[in-house]
Amino acid sequence: MNFLSSALSSITGNSIPYTIKDKLITDANLSDSNSIWTIYNGENPKDSTKVTIFQYNLANSQLSPLATNAFKKAKLIKFPGIINIIDFFEFTDSLYVVTEAVTPALTYLKSHELLQQCKLFGIYNIAQCIQFINSNCNCLVGNLNLQNSIYINSSGEWKLFGFELLTNLTSDPNQPFYRYHSLMPGLSQLYPSLDAESVRQFPTKLDSYLFGLFINTVLSTQDFNNINFTTVPNSAVPKQLIPLIKQLTNGSINLRITVDKFLLSSKSLFDNNDIIKFNNELDEIKFKNHQEKLDFFKYQLGSYIDGDSPDNAFPPGLLENKLLPELSAQYSVISKFKPGINTTPEEIMQNQETLSVILNHVLNLSGSISPDKFNTMVKPIIFESFTANDRSIRISLLNHLPEFEQFLTDSEIQLKIFYNLLSGFQDTNFTIRETTLKSITTIIDKVSVKQVNQDLLKILAKSQMDPKPSIRVNTLVLIIKISSKIYKTSKNNVLITALSKSLRDSFIPCKMTALLGFESLRDEFSLEEICSKVLGHLAISLMDPKSAKVRQEAKRIFQLYLDSVEKHASTLPTEEVDENEDEAEFYRKYASQNEIAGSTNGSNAKAKDDSSFGFGWGMVNKLVATSVKGEL
Repeated sequence: MNFLSSALSSITGNSIPYTIKDKLITDANLSDSNSIWTIYNGENPKDSTKVTIFQYNLANSQLSPLATNAFKKAKLIKFPGIINIIDFFEFTDSLYVVTEAVTPALTYLKSHELLQQCKLFGIYNIAQCIQFINSNCNCLVGNLNLQNSIYINSSGEWKLFGFELLTNLTSDPNQPFYRYHSLMPGLSQLYPSLDAESVRQFPTKLDSYLFGLFINTVLSTQDFNNINFTTVPNSAVPKQLIPLIKQLTNGSINLRITVDKFLLSSKSLFDNNDIIKFNNELDEIKFKNHQEKLDFFKYQLGSYIDGDSPDNAFPPGLLENKLLPELSAQYSVISKFKPGINTTPEEIMQNQETLSVILNHVLNLSGSISPDKFNTMVKPIIFESFTANDRSIRISLLNHLPEFEQFLTDSEIQLKIFYNLLSGFQDTNFTIRETTLKSITTIIDKVSVKQVNQDLLKILAKSQMDPKPSIRVNTLVLIIKISSKIYKTSKNNVLITALSKSLRDSFIPCKMTALLGFESLRDEFSLEEICSKVLGHLAISLMDPKSAKVRQEAKRIFQLYLDSVEKHASTLPTEEVDENEDEAEFYRKYASQNEIAGSTNGSNAKAKDDSSFGFGWGMVNKLVATSVKGEL
């Protein structure tokens, strides 16, 4: 447990099994937050899950009844729109409530510029929750405040928690609202003319007023650093909601509508909100049968999230923290599907197609998530998918590889991706082969030198003869790119062979790529290799029968190499070496004086022609034969 947690424990004399981190809200600043709780970010040390910790110091005896009521009521009421509570801890001097990780609504709205449909999604969440508490639980919330009772979780869902005044209207003996409403910070600011006795006539209509004020504040406010609580809607509020807000906040409690009535009257507005519809689908998916799930992921999901910028259209966190885990879970289920005796080919095909669609959605979402989430939810899917034989799955993986390659380590690429990736070169579908080739280029920096030389080069040599011209071009590009990873003992032979092979290709872009390769790699070759191999290959392209551009480029590059040869030649000695001295030494060692004289005074014209060698070739042959015989 960190220092902050230890310090808190020393003050209170108690500790909780959670790591307490930075502070979100402090009860010492009620004028700003109107919260009686000190709120911390936290973490469950068992699994590193993020949590939020609400702490109240019971030494503040004046507000303790509010904290105690909230603590007790939070244990009793459960609903999807209520903040998810994980743990409760009650000590003599402190109360702790540990919840899912949340952000106070005001902080959230200050840091995110939400589209109107995202705000309506949040309003709908809170409306449903209040309706449940009012109608199903017969309770009064009594404290609905943007500053201290509404929170947003990691999935972008708006949650209710302010239960300081929560009162069961039929079975609560203490009736907390009527006894403690005057203690609640901020309530008098929201409802200056609050009369507890008038509330008794229609208790839930107090929630209606506070809810109407909440709606108008969320939709009308442009700058959440300067909130002006008012019941007068402005032009930013949807026209359909303006009369409903006025009815919710009517000064006469008798004319005020309930939240239940508000939901009925605004049904068409919320029913046409894509975020609400999408979120409802996700909430209900767990209750659907296998076929219904397949149909949703295959046919319906794309209509919600396939767009130019789906992240901007959804509340932050909804896709990556709510949809992605569901997609991962469904992929795991479908990938383990094993056909039975009665399974039809159509069912097998549908499962495979759905698997491909889900994978594509997962990969589309993976680019914007944290490395931790990618490691836990996406990596296992990627590794499993690379072993699949389905072409649509392979294409999805290859197309998205540049986006998720950054999350993969060198060892993961080498052990779990590389060899499965190489199998794509053997596919009869040229699209798979070509995309595989481009993907290798993406990860080549993480491929080991051994894998390049012992596995990849063999495949690339075959790929240079692929029927598809673009594959041949890209193969050569890759060979040039990996030149630094080729073993030094064979590097130049491999490069010259590959480049010269492409120079003889019938596809002109392939020839041009080879010429550019010779240009970029000219510093790799020795002068001997240039003279004995490179210039000869380039010379062929000087007479290319199909393309003047190839001939022109070959001439330029040929001249570059020739210049380097001539530059070196200019440094060599200009004096001729006297080779007669070596011949004379050979002659003196093996020839007799009579033979020397005979060979020297001979009148044969051929001998005269050979005078530059010291004596004729016939004499040389004789001398060599004599020397060999002597040695034997």
